[in-house]
Amino acid sequence: MIQDFNVKTLFEDQFHERHHFSLNFAGDTYQGIFHNGDIDWLHPKPITKLAEDDIQDLESKVHDLLTNHVDQDFNVKPLFEDQAHERHKFALNFDGANYQGIFHNEEIQWLHPQPKHQLEKVDLVDLEAKVHDLLTHHVYQEFKVKPMFEDQFHERHQFELNHEGDNYQGIFHDEEIHWFHPHPKNNLEEDDLQDLESKVHGLMTNHIDQDFQVKPLYEDQP
Repeated sequence: MIQDFNVKTLFEDQFHERHHFSLNFAGDTYQGIFHNGDIDWLHPKPITKLAEDDIQDLESKVHDLLTNHVDQDFNVKPLFEDQAHERHKFALNFDGANYQGIFHNEEIQWLHPQPKHQLEKVDLVDLEAKVHDLLTHHVYQEFKVKPMFEDQFHERHQFELNHEGDNYQGIFHDEEIHWFHPHPKNNLEEDDLQDLESKVHGLMTNHIDQDFQVKPLYEDQP
């Protein structure tokens, strides 16, 4: 679990701007530089202390945290709110350029200027992936979680969310989802159900990670 995550901007508003970060993971403190979507670790490097799978997991979480930090100026405004054709207009800055678009049915429709006219194909794919992740998070911002049997060995979490106008509830335990009535499989196609469960899983994992706390036993004793 990541704790004490801190970010400091270097060379702010300059073309070589990058971000210095520090964090605690598995009891060790690590630092690094985040630039152009890449992580450059400072000393000590995680490779000297962690297994390959743990390094990949750590870098994935750091990448997500830093991407959210860098894209904190991301703005969203709902259009036709609470109507069947509701969609979201968004604006963000990417590589020094401002872009706007419409997000609807998990598809992006870019307004002028079109990023495809200014970005390489790889950068466009990266931009659209970030927009998709940010908007998905925004759309699910009313995701609610309530712990059950808190601090007991059989603790689990009840969750609630709205998806495509329908409210769903369930229990998350041991990384498995148990849906209440109505079950989304009664309303969704198989692919949409898998997509919904994947998003719930990600949201629940982030929620549990954020609430992770450590309490020392026998503090200050030999």
